[in-house]
Amino acid sequence: MQIKRLRLSGFKSFVDAADLRIEPGLTGVVGPNGCGKSNLLEALRWTMGENSPKSMRGAGMEDVIFAGTATRPARDFAEVSILAELDGEEKEVVRRIERGAGSAYRIDGRDVRAKDVALLFADAATGAHSPALVSQGRISAVIAAKPAERRAMLEEAAGIAGLHVRRKDAEQKLRATEANLERLDEVIADQEARAAALRRQARQAERYRALSTQIRVAEARLIFSRWREAAEAADAAKAEAAAAETRVNAAAEAQRAAGAYQTQATEALAEARAAALTARDRATEAAHKLATLNTEKAGVERRLAELAEAAERIVADRDREGQLANDAAEALTRLADEGKALEAEIAAVAAELPALGQAQGEAERLARDAEVALAQALARQASEAAEARVAHAALAAARTRADRAEREARNAADALAALPDAAPLEATRSGAEQTLAASEAEAEQARGDLARAESDEKAALAARDEAQGRRAAARAELAALESEAATLARATQRSGRDRLLDHVRAAPGYERALAAALGDDLEIGLDAGAEAHWAGADILPDDPALSSVRAEPVEALPSSAKKDSPSTSSGRTEGVALALHVTAPVQLARRLAQVVVVPEDDGRPLAVGQRLVTRTGQLRRWDGFVAKSGGAAAAERLERLNRLAAIEAALPDARAGVEAADNALAEIETRIAAARTAAGTARTALTRAEAAAREARQNIDRAVTQIERLAGQRTDLTARATHTATERDAAATEVATAEAAIVALPDTSATAGEVATLQREAEARRAAVVQARADRASRERAGAAARERLAASQAETKSWKSRAGDAARRIADMAKRESEIARDREALAGRPAALEADIAALAARHDSERSAADALAATEREAEAALRRCEEAARIAGEALAATREARAGALARAENQEQRRVELGQLSGERFECPAPVLPTKAGFDSATVRAPQEESAAHDKLTLDRERLGPVNLVAEQELAELEAGAVGNAAEREELGLAVNQLRGSIGTLNREGRQRLLAAFAAVNGHFQRLFTTLFNGGQAHLELVDSDDPLEAGLEIMAQPPGKRLQSLTLLSGGEQALTAMALIFAVFLTNPAPICVLDEVDAPLDDANIERFCDLLDRMTRETQTRYLIVTHNAVTMSRMHRLFGVTMIERGVSRLVSVDLQGAETLLAAE
Repeated sequence: MQIKRLRLSGFKSFVDAADLRIEPGLTGVVGPNGCGKSNLLEALRWTMGENSPKSMRGAGMEDVIFAGTATRPARDFAEVSILAELDGEEKEVVRRIERGAGSAYRIDGRDVRAKDVALLFADAATGAHSPALVSQGRISAVIAAKPAERRAMLEEAAGIAGLHVRRKDAEQKLRATEANLERLDEVIADQEARAAALRRQARQAERYRALSTQIRVAEARLIFSRWREAAEAADAAKAEAAAAETRVNAAAEAQRAAGAYQTQATEALAEARAAALTARDRATEAAHKLATLNTEKAGVERRLAELAEAAERIVADRDREGQLANDAAEALTRLADEGKALEAEIAAVAAELPALGQAQGEAERLARDAEVALAQALARQASEAAEARVAHAALAAARTRADRAEREARNAADALAALPDAAPLEATRSGAEQTLAASEAEAEQARGDLARAESDEKAALAARDEAQGRRAAARAELAALESEAATLARATQRSGRDRLLDHVRAAPGYERALAAALGDDLEIGLDAGAEAHWAGADILPDDPALSSVRAEPVEALPSSAKKDSPSTSSGRTEGVALALHVTAPVQLARRLAQVVVVPEDDGRPLAVGQRLVTRTGQLRRWDGFVAKSGGAAAAERLERLNRLAAIEAALPDARAGVEAADNALAEIETRIAAARTAAGTARTALTRAEAAAREARQNIDRAVTQIERLAGQRTDLTARATHTATERDAAATEVATAEAAIVALPDTSATAGEVATLQREAEARRAAVVQARADRASRERAGAAARERLAASQAETKSWKSRAGDAARRIADMAKRESEIARDREALAGRPAALEADIAALAARHDSERSAADALAATEREAEAALRRCEEAARIAGEALAATREARAGALARAENQEQRRVELGQLSGERFECPAPVLPTKAGFDSATVRAPQEESAAHDKLTLDRERLGPVNLVAEQELAELEAGAVGNAAEREELGLAVNQLRGSIGTLNREGRQRLLAAFAAVNGHFQRLFTTLFNGGQAHLELVDSDDPLEAGLEIMAQPPGKRLQSLTLLSGGEQALTAMALIFAVFLTNPAPICVLDEVDAPLDDANIERFCDLLDRMTRETQTRYLIVTHNAVTMSRMHRLFGVTMIERGVSRLVSVDLQGAETLLAAE
């Protein structure tokens, strides 16, 4: 395999489509840090199947899509393609990812799996994790790797990476097959257990049927016994009810007399209770008035006490306010004296400030004069120094310009003499233009062929999709029919027991009618030796004929006849004899002859033995028995048999349809293959023509560029020679002028002395200004402090005056309040005595009213006692009446219940055995004299029922299920044998793969070790090294250890070497792997970063030799100028627009050839 081109679109920072041509030899990639060089390596690995976002330096795989910048929107997809040549044919591998949709792979436009892409590159000794793709930090990773991890490099050299993938697939298939075999063993064991259980269930079913027959007879005896007992009990209950009626009449008379006495006692109690209530109301009113007077007396006494306390408080408050007035007078006197002193101090400070300000102004004026004189002297000194510097600088610049002009004049003359002739370049351009015209014509022809081939392929693909759809539909229909047929065949397979159900067939639509007509009788067989069987009976002439029955099936009549004559002259629906739609043994002839099928039951009369059924499964017998549904299981089996016959008739047509669809699809596949072959041929021709055209354009561009560059160089050099001669003469004149200016410079020592004297005087004046300012500021601060104290004193004076005025007002208010309290105390002084007299009079009245109320309450209690005695007598009479009535009702209820029970038992006998209860012995076949009490018969019935219940859940279709299970066990045994063969084959394949892997790995180890020893000596310019397999005797599980001995050192492992030695040793191992099994491409991402200049030269020499010895194409990312100079071509990655990478290329070999030709 040879990888020829990498195309990126929307991948990380490469938002626009960019092509990286990977030609034979060394291709360098250069550019500043962060411009996207490593993205090229990641794009290569991503297309080869890398699925780790971490390896792509992202949090998720969608991070490889261009995320947008300030000026460009984000992309919705990223696509990278690799154009490779494999076995003389070009293949294009494309990986595309869309946001929210995941990745998709294509090879030559055909959708494939990621596994297919990984195997394609693995078989070519490369891939996403190939050691040939050396990313940043890969050298240090090889150094830090464990021996077992380094074995992967040997596996790549041996070319067994694909073998590992196939072995892993085989192991997964082996595990899956073994799991299937284990599950199948479990299924077989489960089937055997189920078969044993079904055999037990079949035996239980036979026992269940026998017990059911016995239980039916026992149930008939129990019903007859209970019916007989109910009839006897009903007669006895009727006699008891007549006696209870007499007792009820006597108790009712006694209850009426007790009610009259109770009414009289109630009237007397009402009169006594009204008189007592009136007396209690009068006593309560007097008590309320007495409580009101007591409350008013307590309130007056409490008010008098409060007024006394208020008078005492006013006296204390008046004394306190007087003391406050005295304090205010003393404070005002003190503050007046302090204010006078502060005013005098403020006046003194104001008098001193003018003199201090005048002194400060004089000091500042003298300081300014000194500063001006100093500044003028400094300016004169700086001007003299600047003139000297300018003169010296002008002399140096003039001399430098003269030297440069002389040098440029010589260089221009030499360059003009060295320019080559442009005639060879003109010839090259002419030849390239002819080649370009021929290539473009060839490319246009190839594009037309490719468009026609792609159109044919697209039409064939559309036809294939339609054909695949038709084939899938045909196969699905066939599979559905076959699956349904197999299911129906298993479901309708006969059980071991002979049944009539296996010998009858009904026409479609009549299955439920037949099942309803025969019911459970379909479970009876034709075997004459069985306890129950169909013996058959001849149709007799005197058998009743079916009424309103058509002689032929309804389906045989034309549609007009069905519409015009749906009923007979009597208005009933015309029926059809069931025998016309049933295929059955002759033993059923007489039974089926008496069954009529109608759409709906019209209530027609039926003769003895006749039955009427509908096609939905409803049944009515001649004796009035009606069943809404019956024989559902039998009807379902009959429907399945009919459906199975219909499917078997349709299967040949379905198989023919599948075969025709397969043939059509095969023809279309042939057309697709032919179209793809033509497209591949046209694509190859187009690529070849485009490559030739690109090369021709590049040759034309290079020739034109060289021609234009030669002409421009000649013109530039001529103009430069003239310009440099002029500059040289001007520079000589400037040198002479500058030297004269330096000689004319004045002496600067007098100016320096004057500057020193003026600086000392200025310092003294500045100190005087500072002292004057300090004196004035000190007096201003003293005046400000005195003014602040004066303002505080004036504020305090106002405060004391305000407090003195407030105290005077409060004293006046207190005098007014004291007079009001005196008036209130005088008004309330006599009120307590008046209230005491009123309270005494009202208390006497209350005692009198209370005595009268107590007397009337005693009378009320006596009336209540009399009423309770009357109520007790009435209650006793009522209870006696209720007891007699209850006894009467109980007797009537028992009589009714026993009569109802007798009727219900008669109905139960009719429902269960289709006869009245008195004829049960004849119907069920037992002697009525032997029937015991209901309890004994119930115990016998319960015992039989318990025996049947002890059987537990009974599977009545166990025999059928057992037959189906045994048929499935045969298929499982065959499948188990096939799985065992598959396990053995997979284990043999895995063993073969392991043997092949060991052999190839050992051979690769020997080859890699030999190359490693030679390369180590080359890179270190001496020394020796070798590889060892450690940690296991099995090469497939062993680790790879590196032992090295640089020149002048002892033999030791890789981890004990210095950093630079480790890097060179790791490179030797990587290149040894290349020489053993060269990969189609090798990418080295800044692997020369840790090397010094000497090692860089040896590294580049080694790369040159590798390109000559192998077909590997090298893509080298570097920042080293020496490495760049050794490349055959360079690709520059730029980021002119922030966040967007671009590719530019330079063919260094072509440039060297052109320079050599010149």
